Amino acid sequence: MIFIKKYLQLYILIILLSPCAALAQLSIIKGKIISKEKNIPLGAASIQVFQQGKISGSVSNADGGFRVSVPAAADSIKFSMTGYQSRGINLLQASLHGEDFITIQLEPAVTELEEVVIKPLTALEIIQKSIAATIKLLPVDNFENHFFYREIIKDTANYYSIAEAIFKSQYYPAEKKYKLQLVKGRTKEDVAYTRLFEDFHPGGGPEEIVKKNLNIDFPSFLDAKKTKWFIYHKDAVISDAGRKIYIISFDQKPDVREALDRGKIYIDTKDYSLIKYESQNSLRGIAYVKNLTGADKLFAKLLHIDYERKGWTTNASFIKINDKLVLDHAYAKYEIAYSQPKKNIDLTLSLVTEMAVTDESIPVTQPIRKDAEWKRKSIVANLPADFDGDFWGNANIISPTAELDSVITNISKKNNDSPPGKPSSNWQYYHKDLFVAHQDNDSITLIPIMKAAWEDDKTAGMLYQNISGDFTLETQITITKRSDAKQIPDNGFQQAGIIIRDSAGTSENNVILSMGTGGNSNAKYFLRKTGNAKSKGTVNKIDSMNGWLRFEKRGNTISCYIKNNTGNDWSKITSYNINWLSTTLQAGIMVMARFAGNGPKAQPDMKAIFTKVTITKN
Repeated sequence: MIFIKKYLQLYILIILLSPCAALAQLSIIKGKIISKEKNIPLGAASIQVFQQGKISGSVSNADGGFRVSVPAAADSIKFSMTGYQSRGINLLQASLHGEDFITIQLEPAVTELEEVVIKPLTALEIIQKSIAATIKLLPVDNFENHFFYREIIKDTANYYSIAEAIFKSQYYPAEKKYKLQLVKGRTKEDVAYTRLFEDFHPGGGPEEIVKKNLNIDFPSFLDAKKTKWFIYHKDAVISDAGRKIYIISFDQKPDVREALDRGKIYIDTKDYSLIKYESQNSLRGIAYVKNLTGADKLFAKLLHIDYERKGWTTNASFIKINDKLVLDHAYAKYEIAYSQPKKNIDLTLSLVTEMAVTDESIPVTQPIRKDAEWKRKSIVANLPADFDGDFWGNANIISPTAELDSVITNISKKNNDSPPGKPSSNWQYYHKDLFVAHQDNDSITLIPIMKAAWEDDKTAGMLYQNISGDFTLETQITITKRSDAKQIPDNGFQQAGIIIRDSAGTSENNVILSMGTGGNSNAKYFLRKTGNAKSKGTVNKIDSMNGWLRFEKRGNTISCYIKNNTGNDWSKITSYNINWLSTTLQAGIMVMARFAGNGPKAQPDMKAIFTKVTITKN
């Protein structure tokens, strides 16, 4: 996962003066954003890619590092951070390539004097104007976008879990509600420790951080009804790319008996729109902290969990697109005392969540279905723990820091994870986003990471080779839980096996011989023939989830066999005579995970190890 492959220092002046170059080669640009004055990394700086009026991008990590996908037709990239002067790269002139590592230096914004007026606005008046202006700038129509999410749970000595995901979010301003759908995600947990939060998740998960969108709620220090609880002070006016910005500091009043915030608010002096806020718990309100409320309090009591908030930090920045203000980036850190005597847990935790919107907001055309919606009970800890270096593809993410890379590597060592190696170039992927594949000598491991099924017109993931004529495909297979190699999958329809597929047909045609679960934890083999998107097949119990699978293709006939690990004789299940077998076929290994519901356990938890996969021409 280490994202720095090549150190090539290209400073802004050089970039802007570089000759024109073809941008068709551009895919991922990596680099670091630093302060020119102090030479320190700038975290949470915005990277925006402009392409024919559309905007995508991400933010820099705590090391200042970034990784951003740049389409071939992109016009420019803008690097910006409140308090610093923005910088841009004209991609029609710059000579950049996907392997380049660029260093972007941002200069501090200039502090300016306010114009002399007879009666200057007070800090409170600026806040009141900003609240009113911001409300008018918020979207009123339903909209959606995608965001990258990261969550880290640790105590003073140990990292317990690191989870990352891409979500699709939909907002419904009139109803002040939102919907989330998991697009893709992963996690890395130290399995030497109990999965602490499978019963109760103290940080709230991604649901909590998306509420920083002002369409859902305003923080108390920007709530018109609650400004009377705070003291505001006008600190400075700064200039950034021709825009002037008020910096307003705030703290709760000494006589307010609430646990409120203190911090800074950044406001555009021209239209009073909110740009950014940085806040943390006020020391004046520590005595009034309410640790849990509502359903959280009830669950904690039922599970005998003692939970105490020690402090918090929350930051959010906003972007104005087409005269509408939407959330661009949010960060939250909670310090928590967490104990559960039944599990022998007594910890002081640090829980960090961060999200970055990675594309432009667009109208909602297809609401997220209820059965596809991300639920609070579907905690991030249930995401798959195995992934390869190409896991995110060209998706925009918040680059992992050097520390994060090191932590993930060390957790993998503690868990005795096998170092992932890419399958040989002989293999091609089908639906790569649905599974990950590792190869170690003559063994290939497939792990489903998203729900999908080979059934009727539905397809899941596979590794395949194109082949024509007569051939034999066989492999030894072992299936276990991904989370516990000593157990077998115990829920849903989680299966892996061999597949022959017609890729030229207008509807789905395939034959699959697999092992796995079929609604319960009993080991079974499945033989499924799909023709014109209609599946039929047989299911039989077997002794264990390991053995041998075999196809023999002769002319238009396919014969299917199984064999256990201790025997020498193949048992023939049946033969099929199929017209589409005369075409060039995809032959290989497959994996799938299908569930009846959408609860916390309705997530893939399977690992299939294929040994000695052979495709022999006859």
